[in-house]
Amino acid sequence: MTAVAAFVLVLVLAMALGIYSKRGVKTTEDFLVGGRSFGGLLLFILVVGEVYSIGTVVGFPGGVYAEGAGFAVWFMGYILLGYPIGYFLLPLLFKAGRRYSAVTLPDILRGHFNSRPLELTAALLSVIFLIPWAQLQLTGLTVALTGLGLGLTPVVTVMIGVAIAMAFALLSGIKAPAYVSFVKDFALVFAIIVVAVFVLAMNPSIPDITAQADALSGHTTIGPGLPMLHTMSTMLFQAVGFYMFPFVLQAIMSSKSARTIKRTQIGMPLYMLMYPFLLITAYYSISAVPGLTGANTNLAFIEVARTLLPEFLVGIVAGGAALCAIVVLAASALSIGTLVARNVLVDLPEKRQKNYVRAIIAVYLLISIVLTLVVPNLMGTLINTAYYGFTQLIVPVALLVFGSRTRAGVMAAGLAGGVLATLGLYIFGIDLGGLSIGVPALAANIAIVTLGRLTWPRTTPTEAIWTRGHPRSEWARTPGPDSNPTSSTPIRPAGENH
Repeated sequence: MTAVAAFVLVLVLAMALGIYSKRGVKTTEDFLVGGRSFGGLLLFILVVGEVYSIGTVVGFPGGVYAEGAGFAVWFMGYILLGYPIGYFLLPLLFKAGRRYSAVTLPDILRGHFNSRPLELTAALLSVIFLIPWAQLQLTGLTVALTGLGLGLTPVVTVMIGVAIAMAFALLSGIKAPAYVSFVKDFALVFAIIVVAVFVLAMNPSIPDITAQADALSGHTTIGPGLPMLHTMSTMLFQAVGFYMFPFVLQAIMSSKSARTIKRTQIGMPLYMLMYPFLLITAYYSISAVPGLTGANTNLAFIEVARTLLPEFLVGIVAGGAALCAIVVLAASALSIGTLVARNVLVDLPEKRQKNYVRAIIAVYLLISIVLTLVVPNLMGTLINTAYYGFTQLIVPVALLVFGSRTRAGVMAAGLAGGVLATLGLYIFGIDLGGLSIGVPALAANIAIVTLGRLTWPRTTPTEAIWTRGHPRSEWARTPGPDSNPTSSTPIRPAGENH
């Protein structure tokens, strides 16, 4: 009962902050992007909260348990490589977003390239690969809470997670995940460090822990051959697409300035300091809880926590794990609602968007319940290929940043080609000698765009947004050859905020 009390306490505190976050939410802009007023601390906590999900406490230790050091290199490597890309890229996207009063990346692409087809293609891609993201969070939540022995069935666990996530998303939009992330991040870091401290209390010698793990599995070193090729290619590919996730980009649009974004990016790598503690626990689990196979390897961290920690601390770990899933679930639901209401539906007035977003959030989360409980493996393919889909967006983003004579319709064709290549390679299980399937899929996208640029270029180049000040050019104010008058919302110039 002590564990349940601590678990409930964490969730109650999170709910209190979620309710408090409703203050000041009046307009659609407040609901979707917090009135574009988030300062450095709130933006930092929000972005971190959406980056570090249930995969941190479940997926990372489980991956190390099953696959060893190569998994750790990939998991930590692509995040660290993604941060410097974000430092330079995100402020540029923020400025473009302010110019076009954007909330989503498809908003920016529509505004910059004057193209409804490109907006719709990017939006549909984002929705398709976000749909299984909720199931991933709910599945991880079920694994964590069931493994911690709180007496919650999978049905109860899923219902609790969806109910809280829906409450957060419907109450105050993006502000709820931001405020709740304060509790979530404290519980997450606290749980990781506390479990590692108890591990070291049992065996204070880290060399002994790694030696025991190596004797049982050989997982503490990276071997030659295919695993290295797969690890490195996947790591580099996902680093490129790290900030293409819709909920992260929507969070960035809530910032009050580009300078604020840069400051938060400087501090983001500090969160990586928790991974050595996770790694210690993961290696310890190989000898402490031997015999985990298949999906049960995801219980590695949970089993160690349940075995070593007092009940009260087990409850806090459970609360932190639950909030990891719930915050990302709420952010994903908000992003899907925003994408559908603003970028898929046509000519929806802004004053009605908030109600549509709320309705879509409810439908999305209800569908997620069914998928998780009835057909839990249905979305496995798309979950595994989510990064492969989102990273395709880096091609039009690069053309947005540097300028190009490529037509928007060609960019849309490139996105579609890259996604089809991704799904085809994965579904048919084509062996590429260990190379990440994302690499040839992205190459197909680039090849389509390059061919279109050479055979059917624009008459005038698009503006490069990286240019200092990037004054708005004439083509952006008037319809060009790629424009379409049916764009779902008007382009409303917004002043720069430096």
